[in-house]
Amino acid sequence: DSANTEAVHFKLSHPSAEGGPYDLMSKKFAELVEEKSGGKYVIDIFAANALGSQEEVLDAVSLGTLDLAVTSDDILAKYAPEWGYVGLPFLFDDVDDVDENLNGELGAYLSGKLEDKGMFVISFFENGFRNITANKEINTPQDLAGLKIRVMTNEPLRAMFTNAGAVVTNVSFSELYQALQLGTCEAEENPFANIRDKKFYEVQSYMCVTMHSHTAEPLVMSKELFDGLSAEDQAMFQEAGLEASKWAYQHAKDTDAENREYLEGQMTVIDPDRELWKEFAAETNASYEANYTEAAALKI
Repeated sequence: DSANTEAVHFKLSHPSAEGGPYDLMSKKFAELVEEKSGGKYVIDIFAANALGSQEEVLDAVSLGTLDLAVTSDDILAKYAPEWGYVGLPFLFDDVDDVDENLNGELGAYLSGKLEDKGMFVISFFENGFRNITANKEINTPQDLAGLKIRVMTNEPLRAMFTNAGAVVTNVSFSELYQALQLGTCEAEENPFANIRDKKFYEVQSYMCVTMHSHTAEPLVMSKELFDGLSAEDQAMFQEAGLEASKWAYQHAKDTDAENREYLEGQMTVIDPDRELWKEFAAETNASYEANYTEAAALKI
């Protein structure tokens, strides 16, 4: 059919496996774009970093040789340091807080910091807050003392665990299960979805629902590509992006509840005094906050 032959194809890269959170969100976005553009635009999705590592893919978007990519705040901080702000521990209280801020002035400010780097934020996706698993009960930050824990590569987050007396270790995500099984690593932190998918509950008996860290997951488009679209098409992409984002946050809330329920059947789940953890994190955050005064002023 002639309508299809005229369709403009854009490539979208994301790090999730097929059927994973970013894959579902990317498909939702693609569906909205195709629908809103009447089939003029088709998004071809490449899952599981098929087009290269996160860094390679972002460099390609920045150069205009790749159209779209799902990435994360810690990687974008290498391009624009202001993105480090949203990686601070205990910055957000829940998914609604994240949605309100990232789809508001804070998100717009952060997006603006990427434009001279050749990137434009179309949307924010979601993968849930991070929680701690271990083979001993964790209630307070002091319970982390001496514990060998794998923490994602976010400097303020690592500093918080180190300040609690934990021994922060570097283990790749793909090797984490084995490290926990062998005891070379005793604890880790990840969103419910990852803890369930990777079956960490088989090698960890406790989960402490700290929700200590949230990773922003923007969908970025090549700025060159975005600038080349008509005003009408730019608005359409942003509208599809916002709808996909709202869908993503709702999906995260639904699946988080379901994943938590599943994990409660597999391990002992602890709900700590989160205020106590927030106060502890505030001491760590204080040394970083001076870098992010503009961003902090926009946080609701």
